[in-house]
Amino acid sequence: MEMPSYKMPSLMVTAKQTWFRLEEFVWVAFPFMMVGSLILKGLQFLGILPIFEESLSFLTVSWLGLPPVTMTPLIFGIFRKELTLVMLASLVGTSNFAVIMTKAQMIVYAMVIMLYIPCIATVAVLIKQFGYKRALAITFFEIGFAILIGGLLFRILTLFPTIV
Repeated sequence: MEMPSYKMPSLMVTAKQTWFRLEEFVWVAFPFMMVGSLILKGLQFLGILPIFEESLSFLTVSWLGLPPVTMTPLIFGIFRKELTLVMLASLVGTSNFAVIMTKAQMIVYAMVIMLYIPCIATVAVLIKQFGYKRALAITFFEIGFAILIGGLLFRILTLFPTIV
């Protein structure tokens, strides 16, 4: 059996492959990150975020056991679900979430992010496939399910003091 000769890839091939893998992020995710960060900072500057967080604290603090600041990234996470951590880091000024959350809170936050509403692109596909009514039903079910599971998980985790 013949073996092909292995050669070092050229710089041009490596650059094209790298751009191919990064292009979607640069053109899709990066603008959402920038716009989302600008909106968050604008709301923070205008003093609207504390009002928003306070009005939803019954859900965030009381049921999910999370700090009030986590609700804002959960709401804005609809743009790109995976950017909720980036938005949270932008809001609190650090990516070391252990400063603002316990281990149990980090687990609950990760679970809620994983289960709650998908990004706008997924909702658009749901609308195209099933229509507005079914897409909204699926979306609201996912939000409710994520909040229910997150709250139950927080209560279960509080039973284990070594985690909390």
